[in-house]
Amino acid sequence: MDNLLISPRDVKDHINSQTNGHILLDIRAEEEYTDWHIKGSLNIPVNSLISEGNYLGIKEKLSTLPKDKLIITICAKGLNSQVAASILRDMGYNSVSLEKGMKGWNENFDIYKIDFPGFTVIQFVRIGKGCLSYLVIDKGTRESALVEPAIFMDEYEDYIRANGLKLKYIIDTHAHADHFSGGMELAAKLNMDYYVNEIEVDKVFRFKSLKDIPEFKVGSTILEVISTPGHTDGSVSLLVNKEALLCGDLLLLESPGRPDLARTKEETTKGAAILFDTLQAVLGKLNGETKIFPSHFTKTEIRPVVMSLNELKAASKPLNIKDKQEFIEYITSNIPTTPPNYETIKKFNKAGVMIPLDYAEDLEIGPNRCAAR
Repeated sequence: MDNLLISPRDVKDHINSQTNGHILLDIRAEEEYTDWHIKGSLNIPVNSLISEGNYLGIKEKLSTLPKDKLIITICAKGLNSQVAASILRDMGYNSVSLEKGMKGWNENFDIYKIDFPGFTVIQFVRIGKGCLSYLVIDKGTRESALVEPAIFMDEYEDYIRANGLKLKYIIDTHAHADHFSGGMELAAKLNMDYYVNEIEVDKVFRFKSLKDIPEFKVGSTILEVISTPGHTDGSVSLLVNKEALLCGDLLLLESPGRPDLARTKEETTKGAAILFDTLQAVLGKLNGETKIFPSHFTKTEIRPVVMSLNELKAASKPLNIKDKQEFIEYITSNIPTTPPNYETIKKFNKAGVMIPLDYAEDLEIGPNRCAAR
């Protein structure tokens, strides 16, 4: 590799190859690394030394690395990591820098196929960010609905084109606060309608409201629209042929969705109470074998990111809390740090603003934190 840069997709391929021929070297400060990093990476924090121009200090810190492996350097946006890779080359190492750093890592997707008798769910796992998107495909007609699209629209268009699908609907379950929706821009590009609950947006752009739509049909497959407030006031879920629940941030595999984003303490308590009522109502009408498909994940390594309702109940303490006040106290205590830039991201999503991709990626950088615990 004569080039100093390696693409995020090529890094993913190195990881998936399991040949152990590389080291992922994250040079960011320890607290940044601890907050969010690529699994299996090594942290040697030399970012500050690069900023100081401390060449000898950098060499000393990096000299402990083995020379028989490819060293892939990583920073936040892929700038200082290029300096580190260049210095490593001067020291006799084979080294490259992750293009666009952790910002670029956010672009990577894994794709999983989950079959049901009459339909298929395609899950797009945005591995760096923890965001999930879905194509629901009717097996008979190849008609499909796209749910929770991210800003990297080529992923969906390429899959739709390669598999001969007919896209009928583009849907968001709520206005997201940790990442930008690609739904509005993709709908405009394809001259289609974009669907979201009117409660979730500012009504200053073209969309169709989910508020009064009971269901969508893709071929003979039915996507029932269910009001599931709590994480946000206008969140909905989609129950597909009563066998799969695309539940937005109502339920993550780790926890119910957090009720505090863009809310005061009093509003957060109210949101937690609404979340409890929603869970009681929704979970009570589902079969234990219904597959639960969330819109985000945090630490789970389950792939595809899905559980049956029975499995989720067995793994999730708050789903077994029957007392409302106990649930509220559990959900509102020890809520994680808020996602970076969440207020700005949510405002843009609510206003239907289609901002430049590079700027959107800058605002999205960092882990998703949609789970309550």
